[in-house]
Amino acid sequence: MSYRDQLLSEANKCVYCGFCESVCPTQPFGPHRGYGPRGRVTLLRELLEGRASLSDEVLSSFYSCLLCNACSTVCPARIRVGDLMRMARTMLWGDSVISSNAAVRTR
Repeated sequence: MSYRDQLLSEANKCVYCGFCESVCPTQPFGPHRGYGPRGRVTLLRELLEGRASLSDEVLSSFYSCLLCNACSTVCPARIRVGDLMRMARTMLWGDSVISSNAAVRTR
């Protein structure tokens, strides 16, 4: 199973219950749900399935995650979104999708 397949398999476990959003420290500060765990998982899945393209907004969503895994404490599917975001960042840099002079802006 490839790295991308592992990420997609984990992202597909999300049941969209929203429990994670109440404990996420970044959710209240983002301009939309993409700045919370459920939104990040959705963006990751859509990116991996080719239904979304990489944009500054997607990068900002991924990089605004504190990698604290607070969301995993309430997730019934036991998804560790912080770990997923760390793996997604690694995948994007490893695939050279992000150039070395990229500037990621968060709000």
